[in-house]
Amino acid sequence: MKSRLLVYILMMFSFAAISQEVASPCMVYMKAKQNTELLQQPELFLSKRSLARRARQSITVSNSDLPVEAHRLETVSHVVSKIGNSSRWLNAVYVTATPTEILDLLDLSFVESVQPLVGGMAATRIVELPLNYGYSNDQVAQINLDQGPHRSGFLGEDKLIAVLDAGFVGANTVTISDDLDVIGTRNFVEGGQNVYQGSSHGFSVLSTMAASMDGTYIGTAPSASYLLIKTEDELSETPEEMINWIAGAEYADSMGVDIINSSLGYSEFDDPLDNYTIADLDGRTSIISLGAIAAARTGILVVTSAGNAGGGPWNKITFPADADSILTVGSVSQFGQASSFSSRGYTADGRIKPNICARGEGAVVYRPDGTIAYANGTSFSSPIMAGASACLWQSVPNATAQQVIRALEVSSSHFYSRNEKIGHGIPNLAFAQAYLESLVNGVVLETIIYPNPFPDYLEFFFPDGEALNVELELRDLYGRTVVSDLLISKRYQAIWAPGDIIPAGTYFLFFKRGNESNVRRVIKLQ
Repeated sequence: MKSRLLVYILMMFSFAAISQEVASPCMVYMKAKQNTELLQQPELFLSKRSLARRARQSITVSNSDLPVEAHRLETVSHVVSKIGNSSRWLNAVYVTATPTEILDLLDLSFVESVQPLVGGMAATRIVELPLNYGYSNDQVAQINLDQGPHRSGFLGEDKLIAVLDAGFVGANTVTISDDLDVIGTRNFVEGGQNVYQGSSHGFSVLSTMAASMDGTYIGTAPSASYLLIKTEDELSETPEEMINWIAGAEYADSMGVDIINSSLGYSEFDDPLDNYTIADLDGRTSIISLGAIAAARTGILVVTSAGNAGGGPWNKITFPADADSILTVGSVSQFGQASSFSSRGYTADGRIKPNICARGEGAVVYRPDGTIAYANGTSFSSPIMAGASACLWQSVPNATAQQVIRALEVSSSHFYSRNEKIGHGIPNLAFAQAYLESLVNGVVLETIIYPNPFPDYLEFFFPDGEALNVELELRDLYGRTVVSDLLISKRYQAIWAPGDIIPAGTYFLFFKRGNESNVRRVIKLQ
């Protein structure tokens, strides 16, 4: 056993490295946990809010929720060069260890295996309410959040969002909201609670969600609560940061978060030997992708940036964006076009990624000096959607995280023409809200028609999801037919563009679809 492992290590890290006993990053996987009696008292390691989130989605507390036994971690720490954060979900701990230390680890009775981490990171930084969004208006309106959950008064109350990032310089000195609710902080890089150091990237990310300055800037979830977690060391690119991410996600879970936003991406390390390959984008190879999937299995909605590698040598999404069951967000411009820098899909096993897109090109954010500026990166499209998701989820609180993802995908602009650049497209939160309600509650809702007044097109959303023909007829105020059409086999959504052949004015729209017949008054703009 030991000799076979040593041969493997020699292949991975080269003879020169072995001869010098260089410590390399590894995951130490433990055998089955023995502290299962704690399952009878989950409140000892999970918050009431975390347990409530599981209960709402019929998810039971399992062995994967149990903490890694302290005595095992203590024993490992005496064997290796360095021990990092552990993962209860993976029942493993991050270490840096020499080949000799790895062999010693394998002699421990509770160690299942030791796996070198071959993978890396390249951070991708970069009732109707009268809301005046100010500078954020365009990025909110692009996803129709202002006409959807926000218009209905859902601004993220009762939702807890964890922000995993590189640092939050400015978040404790710049006022972006008089009611900013940060319930906790945690630093998994330097240790302790201080996250207001190093980078300001996390603050800019936070501002897209949490800002609430009427007339100046309103974020996508201004009434949500936030947990600020530093997992990335901005001075290095090492595999340990992926384990920090998992530790941060587990801490977020223990605090009962509903949503995690991660504006980080991983594909390369400082040490090229640790780099991933594009073939690894299968959602099951990268250690951080496994962590993201584990988080999703607890009922957390994990939202992550697709990455900023578009057009470069890598070009593809970065890890953990390849994980299934999470929401991967790409970037579009103000014109709704996929940004050139936004990382492309699909996954190596052919799944649709990114799932959806939002404004990441020319996104408006706060800077640590209190100024408002334009910024580029999927780092910002991700939190814009994380905040919007919080409001959507608040509108249908008995939905599951996976149902929220489905509603966003179905409502998106390219649902029937999805592709590797834009995924399912740009979500329409008004449509998503109606679909989610019908999906969860079994409510048969009427067809939604938007916008009204309309410029040259009308959008239709059919909450039942059945593929049916749609008969359409526009009549003027004298009852005369101006234009008619038949849309064949439409499900979920459709677009009809009669506006370029009719003059401005008021019309009656007659439509029939299946058993639904109705008439609506619509106004054509000049």
